[in-house]
Amino acid sequence: MSRRQRLAIALILITSTIILNWSYPYTTALGERLFEWIGLPVRSRGVSGFNYVGITSLLLLFAGLFTLRASLQRHARKITLLALILPFWLPPQLVTAYQMVWAKGIYALEYVKDESNCNYKKEGEQVTGTCSLTFVNHSGQDSQFAASIRNQQYLDGSFLESLDILGDQTLTIPSRQKKTIKVAFTKITSDPHNSVSGSFYGFDLTVKSGEQERDL
Repeated sequence: MSRRQRLAIALILITSTIILNWSYPYTTALGERLFEWIGLPVRSRGVSGFNYVGITSLLLLFAGLFTLRASLQRHARKITLLALILPFWLPPQLVTAYQMVWAKGIYALEYVKDESNCNYKKEGEQVTGTCSLTFVNHSGQDSQFAASIRNQQYLDGSFLESLDILGDQTLTIPSRQKKTIKVAFTKITSDPHNSVSGSFYGFDLTVKSGEQERDL
C-alpha cells in the first residue's frame, strides 16, 4: 500500500470519528442515532454502562492516527499529535462559526448546563422556586423562546416529576450575548409529603419558538 493510500485511509478514519460524535443541532450524537437506526445497542446496560459509540470512535481514531503516522515521512510525531487534538477541538469551533454567521433563533443558542440550576421550596400544596438558566446567543438577532425541562431522571419519585416547572414563559436572549435568566415559578401539587426544599442542576432543556423545537 502506498503512502498516499495510507494517508487517504487515515483521513477517512479520523473524519469518521468526527462524524460519529457530531451532535449539533441535537444533543444526541450522530453515531448514537445511527446505532439506534440500525438496531444496535448504544450502551451496554440500556441507558448506562459502556458507550459503544464512544468505544467505536476511539478505535477508529487510534487506527487513523496509526495509519497517518505510517504514511508520513517528515514531522510524523507533530502531525499525529495535531490529528489527535483535531476531533475534539474542531467540531465546537465549526458549530460556533455556523451559529455566528448563518444560524438564527433557537439554532443560534448555546445552553450552558453547568451554570444552570433550580431551587424550590414546598409549603403544603404549593411549590415555589426559581430556575437560573444560562444561554449564549451567537447570532446577530435577539432570540425569543420557551423552555421546558426534559430527561428528569433526578426527579423520579418526586412531586416535581409531573410538574412543568418553567411553563410557557417567553425568554429573551439579546444578540451576541451570554445571559443568565432567572425564571420564577409557582405550582400546586397534591403530594401529601411534608414540606421540603432543595435544588437540582445538570438538567437538559427543550426550547421552542413557533413551530421550531430543539433539544439542548
